[in-house]
Amino acid sequence: MKFQPALLAAGAFLALSSAAHADAVNLATWGFDSSTKPTYTDHGGAKMTTLGVSTTFVSQSGSSDTNGSSQALNTAGYAAQGTGNLTTGLQFAMDTTGYENIVFSFDQRNSATASSWTALLYTIDGGESWIQAATYHMLKDSTFVKGLSYDFSKVLGVADNDSFAVQLVSMFAPGTSAYAATGSGNYGTGGTIRYDMVRFTGTEIIAAAVPEPESLALMLAGLGAMGVVLRRRQQA
Repeated sequence: MKFQPALLAAGAFLALSSAAHADAVNLATWGFDSSTKPTYTDHGGAKMTTLGVSTTFVSQSGSSDTNGSSQALNTAGYAAQGTGNLTTGLQFAMDTTGYENIVFSFDQRNSATASSWTALLYTIDGGESWIQAATYHMLKDSTFVKGLSYDFSKVLGVADNDSFAVQLVSMFAPGTSAYAATGSGNYGTGGTIRYDMVRFTGTEIIAAAVPEPESLALMLAGLGAMGVVLRRRQQA
């Protein structure tokens, strides 16, 4: 019974000093719903930009979007063979102010003559510099690959940043200076890439709670009592 006050005090301090857990929330989704094209967001500060391509709204069949009235975004007009590496595609900007553990995800569907390689680039300075985060290799044409993603939670500068953005751009096959076709034939400028359910998620940044003076005093008194008991036991 002599240890009870100290344990209660220590427990109260730990509960107060630990950061609250925040669940992941949807920051922005481009689902291409017929009533909200081209962008839907429940956080704000999100924007989509085309990079040298044209866009049309097409069937979403096969994507992960369960909204029957939605569509997908088709991109066309990619660069000629051997030119424009990492320059054509889409850009998505996301103000992550107040959020961390950012995850970017999307569904992608290539036509047979589209580039089979797509690069994910990101910036934390509003586009002054771009860094390649990942590459995606599409192995089958005319089929949506669902739930492609990249976790930015460990990438410095992405959280709590109003200048964060990503790009999905066509790239040369690794180690070459040419595009590789998604299908069995040759790459061609008539190839198209379809996107759906482009999404940013994150968790709200919650500061660790600071114990109130009364709780801190209780904790210190409890620790002091524990020290006295331990010394008495050592002397016994």
